[in-house]
Amino acid sequence: MTLLSPWAVGPQPIVSRPPAASSAALGRQDLGLRPSQDAWSTAPSLRAAGGGFAIGLAAAAATAAVRARGWQQAGCAARGTHPGVKPLSSVLRRAEAAEAEGRLSQEQEVRQALRQVKDKGLNIDIVTAGFVSAVEVNRDTAAVTVRLEVATFQDMARGAVEKLPWVKSVDIRVPAPPPAATASQPMRPPMPQIPPALDKVKTILAVSSCKGGVGKSTVAVNLAYELQKSGLKVGIFDCDVYGPSLPVMVRLPYEPQMEMYEDAEKVKHIRPCVDPATGIKLVSFGYAGKAAVMRGSMVTGLVSQLMTQTEWGELDFLVLDLPPGTGDIHLTLAQVCKITAAVIVTTPQKLSIIDVERGISMFSQLAVPSVAVVQNMSYLVMPDGTRMYPFGKTDAGRNIADTFGIDHVFELPLEPSLAEAGDTGVPYTSRGVAGAASDEFAKLAQAVVKEVEKIHKNVTRPKVEYDNAREQFRVSLPNGEFFGIDPFVLRARDKGAGGATPPKEGAMPAEIRDMGNYAVVIRWSDGFVQVAPHKQLVYGDEKGPMPRIQLDNVAVA
Repeated sequence: MTLLSPWAVGPQPIVSRPPAASSAALGRQDLGLRPSQDAWSTAPSLRAAGGGFAIGLAAAAATAAVRARGWQQAGCAARGTHPGVKPLSSVLRRAEAAEAEGRLSQEQEVRQALRQVKDKGLNIDIVTAGFVSAVEVNRDTAAVTVRLEVATFQDMARGAVEKLPWVKSVDIRVPAPPPAATASQPMRPPMPQIPPALDKVKTILAVSSCKGGVGKSTVAVNLAYELQKSGLKVGIFDCDVYGPSLPVMVRLPYEPQMEMYEDAEKVKHIRPCVDPATGIKLVSFGYAGKAAVMRGSMVTGLVSQLMTQTEWGELDFLVLDLPPGTGDIHLTLAQVCKITAAVIVTTPQKLSIIDVERGISMFSQLAVPSVAVVQNMSYLVMPDGTRMYPFGKTDAGRNIADTFGIDHVFELPLEPSLAEAGDTGVPYTSRGVAGAASDEFAKLAQAVVKEVEKIHKNVTRPKVEYDNAREQFRVSLPNGEFFGIDPFVLRARDKGAGGATPPKEGAMPAEIRDMGNYAVVIRWSDGFVQVAPHKQLVYGDEKGPMPRIQLDNVAVA
């Protein structure tokens, strides 16, 4: 077996071990640079093999902390490295200088060129979509080899790469074409395959807020540990490269270090850190050093590689602690894996609510149902047991859930022990502390498991169509019942934050699409966009039952 350390920049000695050596022993090797090699000039050979992961780490090394000299000297013997290896600090200085000058490696130049090729159906470039599996550059011949997951973009990719002035030849390789489409099985748009590393992961749960500082990481980590307490196998992926928090919130009894190795088929694998007390698998860029300053394209490549090359093994839940916002990382993760569901975290403030609504809309576009809303820092428990609401009793979380038809809402208190747990590295839910926060996390975990089971069982939802001939919505329920709804009555009862907007003359519903498993989005011809929860369509709202129109059993015109 051959090994590569992902935390150094540049090629590293390959150490061969006899088959009898255990994988655990091999995994502890931290292999250094050969003294005779120029780390930065030869780094592309590793980056070509490691892809975006090594690229991202090369950029990240520019601001990563250099370990103490004593650790470097003592660690050589303990970790099996050569005594004359180059200090990591010299490698970092080279990477820092290159990053400051804005130089790109040839592999990076090729990937940048390939980003000009767009998938019109997905409206994103083929690199972000995951259609580019590998880029190889032969520096002696200036020959470029690009491996694509689909043949659709073969010609466009070749044309984009050939425009680079230093390229002399381009070889585009694609898998064998699938069987021809038939009448019963029409051709579908190309989509990335599920990475082998995620084959045994049953549920991928995103925890998101789209607003920084609301306690999203606190919810993600404690929810993961609460799920584990019920006997589930759990992993946590801290997706925030710029500000990773997992190493602080979960302190391990050993120095955590993720390791990369190469199998017999030259496939890269990453071993995650593991909490020995619970078996929870932990992945965070924070385990590689301090958070880095790097360009967005490198961040997405790094996150994608951490997600798809980590040996997650068999998991019931992989909890994603997403960074704030609705940017490239969220889109990248949605493209490289199938996110099962999302938990939305907010606070009582109105500004947080606005950002959370954008986040729910983003997940809707990615066909990810939001299954619960957590309103953090909701209240203080006073000595006499009463509750004091320092930010006002706004019911922000319940309003969001009601607007988007989400059934489960949880309120976490401002509890000193909860904040202390995050600072000391021992998750709150693993301490066995009784209190309001413990009760809410337990209820949250139960609700998540319940809703995810529904998703996996593919519980059907109402089907909503617009009948142009009758000028009304037709709602078909899973039990075979169907009825009509006047579109203007539904618009007048819009539950959005801005309130109902009277339609312009001649305005009609122009498009209807599902929003996860809980609502439909209706776009009107006058530009108005309305979210109608299934509960509102079927059962009504605070204004009473939704008026139904009796229909005959005739298909929508």
